Amino acid sequence: MWPPALHRRDGRALSGIPSLYNEPVARDTCHFAGSAWYRGSQLEFSWPLPAVPSTLASPFPFECPVAPLPHEVVAPRYERALDLVTTVLNKYYNGSHRAVDRNVVKVLLQEEDTLFSIQCHIEQGPAVIHREKKESDVRELTSQVTGHVHKAPWLSLCGAYLPGPGAVMRQWDKLGEMDQRAAMLEYVTVLDRVLPGWDDQSEYPLARQERFWKEDSLSATCSGCHAPFTVQNRRHHCRMCFDIFCHMCSASEVDLLLCRGAAPHKYRVRKLEMSPAAAVTPGLAEVRRLVLENRRIKGAIQDLARATEATVASKAAVVAELRVKAAALGCDVAKLDALTVSKLGASPSRSMEELKTPPAHKFRPSESVEACEQLRLAHRQLGMCLKVAEVRAKKTVETLTVAIAVLEDAIRDKSILWHPIAAGAIPYLSVFDIAALSQTCWHFNRYIATHDLLRASIASKAFPDCFRPQMWLSRICSDADTNKYICDLAEALTSALSVEYDSDQAVQWYSIMPKSSPVWAEAYALIVERCGPIGTLEHDKQIIADVDRTFGRSAVRKTKRRERQMDPYEGLDREPKKDSLINVLRAFTSTNSTVGYCQGMNFLAAFMLANVSWNEAQAFWLIAAMAVAPKYEIMDMYKPGVPLLNLRFYQLHMLVKQWLPEVHAHFENQDFHVSMCASGWFMTLFTNFDTLPPDAVTRVMDGFVVHGWKMIFRVALALLEYLQPEILKADFEAIFDIFYNLDDGALILHPEFLVHAANKIKVTNSILLGLQEEYDEMYPSSLGVELASSPRHDPVAPVPRLPLLQMTPSSEPRPDTICQTT
Repeated sequence: MWPPALHRRDGRALSGIPSLYNEPVARDTCHFAGSAWYRGSQLEFSWPLPAVPSTLASPFPFECPVAPLPHEVVAPRYERALDLVTTVLNKYYNGSHRAVDRNVVKVLLQEEDTLFSIQCHIEQGPAVIHREKKESDVRELTSQVTGHVHKAPWLSLCGAYLPGPGAVMRQWDKLGEMDQRAAMLEYVTVLDRVLPGWDDQSEYPLARQERFWKEDSLSATCSGCHAPFTVQNRRHHCRMCFDIFCHMCSASEVDLLLCRGAAPHKYRVRKLEMSPAAAVTPGLAEVRRLVLENRRIKGAIQDLARATEATVASKAAVVAELRVKAAALGCDVAKLDALTVSKLGASPSRSMEELKTPPAHKFRPSESVEACEQLRLAHRQLGMCLKVAEVRAKKTVETLTVAIAVLEDAIRDKSILWHPIAAGAIPYLSVFDIAALSQTCWHFNRYIATHDLLRASIASKAFPDCFRPQMWLSRICSDADTNKYICDLAEALTSALSVEYDSDQAVQWYSIMPKSSPVWAEAYALIVERCGPIGTLEHDKQIIADVDRTFGRSAVRKTKRRERQMDPYEGLDREPKKDSLINVLRAFTSTNSTVGYCQGMNFLAAFMLANVSWNEAQAFWLIAAMAVAPKYEIMDMYKPGVPLLNLRFYQLHMLVKQWLPEVHAHFENQDFHVSMCASGWFMTLFTNFDTLPPDAVTRVMDGFVVHGWKMIFRVALALLEYLQPEILKADFEAIFDIFYNLDDGALILHPEFLVHAANKIKVTNSILLGLQEEYDEMYPSSLGVELASSPRHDPVAPVPRLPLLQMTPSSEPRPDTICQTT
């Protein structure tokens, strides 16, 4: 039974028990302060808010958003728990059972012995210390009993016959040598189990805990209006103060709690007691709504964490099983992981650990801060936490889902019997054959697309010339940004056209290629028209001079090549061809005014025109797409100052030092720099034909379209390797002549032999990137600043060089807007 000192009904022993409204709550929670009027006096109160999680564990499983209970919080929470239990049981045992919630009393009575034993352990220490005193007390108690006496007194000592003290002693013994803090935590844990949420602040008012139930016989008149009670004027108890009032004085009903841990119910209360608070009822309703919403969001975060953790565990098991199976079938698991990352659209360095939830705002009780404002801020922060949790959950599950799909495709690919046969037969097929094969059935199409066989075939085997321009353009425009640039430029141009098309639908630029529609030719014609007559543009004079040199033999070829070496453009009607080349160069420089014109463009443009049967529109769109594609870096090569050229010289110098050390040492001894022979290779991409014949340059361009700059370096190293014996015998003057005195029958000039020799030299993009980083460290101001001001990086719009053209400012290459002619 409960100690007598706790059973006093006069209220004095309970006067120190703080109510929920004026109690300083020491918890790891957010608080807000306020006040309300009850019984004509103002009561200060403090509402604790649920703690907002500052971070979510990364990547998963989620941690519970509720922080663990700190050491300094255990004792105050135990005191609040003891106050609750003491108040409820005192009222129950002293005839005020109607002043407390029946459900709360029921669960507390079931755990009364346990709670009291823990309280005794906390206040008096372990049971073993006080056992002797307890034995003497029991003997004295049993000796004074005049009625039934147990035949075996020692059984009563251990609690066999005495239901109250013996049961408490047994529970007390079970606690052993538990320290005081652990016992307090155990007490709170028991109460949390039987009364969940007892310590949470409710949005409903709480009855006055220091008041006991007042008997009807003790009051003959109404405590409010002092009217006498009669048969018609019956007595009614106010469930807030437990005083007795008449029907008129207690006609109001509100939702309130009889004690902490109880469920809210409607009870009759004194009318005057609630009338002063009527003015703040809307504010209290908003507070209740926000508290409930915050709890809902907090529960949603926890539910999402648990659901995601279960999903991730199941999918991770599937991924582990598939990885083992894929490795057993001979799949490259590292490549599959890289493919998974590429499908997710994130770099390998991006990880879920970088996602952080916003830090929660920690409130302190303050009279200057409104309760609703603090709740609203906590609500917004909890909402942000929920959104971050949803994003992280989605990304984590999506990562595993994509990984499963990639592994399943790889396993399926290895399991299909005809795939090994196709892998052995595909290398012997041309590009045209592979393209036709991809259209025969869905399985072939998927197999060719998955392994990107067209890309490999373009660089490894020759194919019909009529198929080459379209294949080049499709590979260049496979980059999404490049395709968007070309389509936006064409759309911006044709929007200024006044031509009415037969189709009622708008032109779908992303679904057609420049060769498949006359609209692209009309867009190019508009650019040429807006450029005006020759001589009006800034670079016209230099373009015309270089065009004449393009269609004539260079000084090098006149003196160094054999007489039977023919001009690549000999036999053509040169004047129309010159006009076409001038138009293409003027159109390109006018739409890329930041780059302007640079020597070397003329050879590249003439080469493109020759491969598209001198179709100006196709050649223009081909050059425009290649110029803005990030793989080729044509803009950085041709912009004023040619900043990329010195980098290419440094990369080739270091590659020669690595792959051909004897050639490098001979160059050093002769004071011959590799740039003396490589400037034309890089600026024209071998299209000046000073070293390679046209058919060999065409195959080199196939590789450049597929692989980018590493193909140019491979070809350059293949040439130096083939000519190494002659280079080692030559002095400074003779080295330069070697590259232009090649015999027309030299094996290295055969297109397929050149491509085969170049592909044996494993120059990769990672090697080139490493050399570029070394160059940046050695010359930080020569490359970084210059490339940063390229059209693809410059956020400032360049000044238009032509009144008919206006450039669009952007951090990415965007089409120039053609203005209306004034």
